[in-house]
Amino acid sequence: MRAERGRAKKLIVAFHFHQSEQAGWKCDSCREAGLERKRRCGWLPGTALDPARMVWARGRVATDRCPRSEVSAQSLEWLERFFVWRTLGPKYPGEPSAREVEAFLILEQELAGERNHG
Repeated sequence: MRAERGRAKKLIVAFHFHQSEQAGWKCDSCREAGLERKRRCGWLPGTALDPARMVWARGRVATDRCPRSEVSAQSLEWLERFFVWRTLGPKYPGEPSAREVEAFLILEQELAGERNHG
C-alpha cells in the first residue's frame, strides 16, 4: 500500500465489507433507526457527524466511517474485475492497466490473508 494509501484502504475495506454480513448496513434501515450520525455516514456533512471512532471492523481492517459510504465505486469495480480475473485466468479480456494490476495484487494479498486466518 504505497503512496496512494487512501485508494488502497478503500479497496481493502471494500473487499472485507463484501466478505462480511452486510444486513445491518442498509442505508434506509440505518436512517430509520437514526444511526447515520453515530455510524458517521459519509453522505452527511462533516459538521453533522459524531466524533471520530471506530464504527466497523472485520479482522485487522477497521474504519471510522460507515463502510457502505467509505467504499468508492472504483473499488467496487476493481473488486468485480478481480473476481472475473480469478475466474477466467488467462482468458481475461484485454491487458490490465498498471492500476488494475496493483489493485489485483492488493486483493490477492487480502484473499490470501483470509485463507490463512479464516
